[in-house]
Amino acid sequence: MHWGSTWRACCNLSISVDAIVVGAGVAGLAAASRLVEAGRTVTILEARDRIGGRVWTIHPESLAVPVELGAEFLHGHTPEIDGVVRNAGLRVVDISGRRWIKTRRGLALFDDFWERLERTMRRLRDDRAHDRSFADAIAHIHGVAPFDRTLATRYVEGFHAADITRISERSLAEGGSPGGDVRERRAGRVIEGYGAVVTALAAPVLDRIRLGAVATRIRWRRGRVVVESRDHAAGSLPPLKGRAAIVTVPLGVLQSEGMGAIEFDPPLQASVRTAMSELVMGRVIRVALQLDRPFWTEPAFARRAGDDRFDTMSFLQSQQRVPFAVWWTSYPVRAPVLVGWCGGQIPPSLISATQDDIAEAAIDSLATVLDMAPRAVRRHVVAAFTHDWIGDPFSRGAYSYAGVNGDTAPQRLAKPIQNTIYLAGEHADEEGRNGTVHGAIASGRRAADRVLRSMR
Repeated sequence: MHWGSTWRACCNLSISVDAIVVGAGVAGLAAASRLVEAGRTVTILEARDRIGGRVWTIHPESLAVPVELGAEFLHGHTPEIDGVVRNAGLRVVDISGRRWIKTRRGLALFDDFWERLERTMRRLRDDRAHDRSFADAIAHIHGVAPFDRTLATRYVEGFHAADITRISERSLAEGGSPGGDVRERRAGRVIEGYGAVVTALAAPVLDRIRLGAVATRIRWRRGRVVVESRDHAAGSLPPLKGRAAIVTVPLGVLQSEGMGAIEFDPPLQASVRTAMSELVMGRVIRVALQLDRPFWTEPAFARRAGDDRFDTMSFLQSQQRVPFAVWWTSYPVRAPVLVGWCGGQIPPSLISATQDDIAEAAIDSLATVLDMAPRAVRRHVVAAFTHDWIGDPFSRGAYSYAGVNGDTAPQRLAKPIQNTIYLAGEHADEEGRNGTVHGAIASGRRAADRVLRSMR
């Protein structure tokens, strides 16, 4: 059977809509809501048995605060999220506590974190004719104290979830840190949990979502698409026909083969594939430890640590390299939860480790950072919460970053493909806000607006 007859056979079996959205993360939900508000017919295919993608909030009965397994913070200027929060009556709180660091001499306040970070980051160049990796760039930066150089390296590995030998110097120079912008240094969280933002985005399109539908192939030609999918038991589902497809799956899935991968027939043009290859999916393991009480706020801990200001701790990081070198609390909300973060350079022992082994590694790291015996920390642990985003076939990592020469790749990925295929997600945000929820929402809405213009 030649391609044309295969196309006709698929179309005869298909349900027809204006647009098919692949993925019910925030980008897909934002895109679908925009289209529905404009009176267009939409179907959303979601491989998971839940919506939200890499936003996943759980509400343990024994805790008064939500636990985030994925995205947690609002970083800097977030107008896309602010609008959703305002319309849904949600609450955002700024993280206003202190930052601490564990050095060889013990725990110390680290109020000048951003200033010290910028001593290195401001030396990066975005005007080089030939891009290079952060590792290459920092090797040629002179006159920066070893501590500040190490701090910048750990920041790039952790915050950007990046391999420093692969991430682009130009991308970091253009927006890899907030610089001197105090507003961009701000971080906040949704008190009700990020899942409440997902719920608000999904409200207009809940009846259009098909959960457990794993998209496997997108057949397309200008102005027409057929999306094939299967269920989790590998059974084929009826194909869907539409005028356009907005594909919002994570970069790791677009780059992958096997479970969760999507075949494009015909393949996307070489320029799109090149742009995909210039981005890298970062790797992160995060663990939320529920404790019997917030012991770090107690006078006894303060006396042992030699400082009575730990009750306002927000972030704690280690100068010493341990698997989970960054920790944070729920401050200003008081809750017995500490979250550990291992980003970028993941120890081989943690790749494909069991959740129990990951929790033990987190406890050991926390003990080192707090100058406590592991058994003393372990006595406080009630539960541990984590999710394997790296091994998850529907994410294949945490979030994207620009590899060498990839600083313009998100803008190129965001361009419509023959006004038929549209890529959206944090990796395709035209403003380069990789790894952010607001960047993903903006990219989904932008893709939807372009679909609407093409259908006028």
